[in-house]
Amino acid sequence: MDMLSRPLDLIMEDSEIDKNELLKKMKALYKSEVSKSVEETDGNIFFWINNFVTVYFILDINGNVVFATTSQEKDDLKIINLKNQTDNLDFKRLYTAEQKLAYFNKYNLFRLSTEAKIIQSSLNNIPMNIRSFIERWIQREYNKANQQLSLPALKISYVNENELHQSKFQFREMLSNVDDEQFKAEFSEFLFGYNNEKFFLAASALGSIIEHLLFIILNNYGDERLIGTRRPTADKYLKAMERQHHFSFTDRDSIFIDNIFQTRNSISHYNSGYVLKSQCDMMLMGLNSIYRRFYLPSKTYSASHE
Repeated sequence: MDMLSRPLDLIMEDSEIDKNELLKKMKALYKSEVSKSVEETDGNIFFWINNFVTVYFILDINGNVVFATTSQEKDDLKIINLKNQTDNLDFKRLYTAEQKLAYFNKYNLFRLSTEAKIIQSSLNNIPMNIRSFIERWIQREYNKANQQLSLPALKISYVNENELHQSKFQFREMLSNVDDEQFKAEFSEFLFGYNNEKFFLAASALGSIIEHLLFIILNNYGDERLIGTRRPTADKYLKAMERQHHFSFTDRDSIFIDNIFQTRNSISHYNSGYVLKSQCDMMLMGLNSIYRRFYLPSKTYSASHE
């Protein structure tokens, strides 16, 4: 029988198991299942594709608790046998993964480091085998992204405080319409910073993304020369937008975009995490607005003048 399809209890009690080899098989299965998504831009909604994780298998008297946590350095697998420690009447009345984890923590049987965060989509109680654990994890991630995609446009620019990551899935329209690989790569860098709560870096990346989108807009109209060639700055992009004659760009538009750049420039390492996140969210809304207000008409213009 394939190792990933073997009963999880047998794998966890096998003292000769090669954890590194098992972890490789798990990740290969994860990637294989992710590849079944019909949308190429969906890759970023699946956490293990672009990030390291530590997978925990905890064996208890009622079955197994299995989940993954964030990891900063490498992928890892930890197998913990708490069967003897949980062989009591109090524990036997617990069935949900959350209840079990609370019990482990209360009685110092198992607790996570302060840096590690459980990836909620992966949390599973009593999975039959590793294959079912991986498949359910991926399905939950996909379902969550679909639910968020159905939210009004204003709300999809914000991340629930309890969630780990913003997703390319939410920006599928923009990333599909802006046919520029560098723009997409820069957006991936922004997501990496945002998802890892490095909001100072994320804001810096987002400022560059907005400048790049302004360049694409001007280029679609053939007005990129207005920017100049020496080290273009946000101010030069704004002046170029004001000088072009293909679309209406009012003082209000100029002030709006300038405020976005001023927000980027005002962000400090000394700001609180809440402030940094809210500033990134404001800039993200600005990017969405520029995309709809100026980019989409510019793409139509460029297509009609080829």
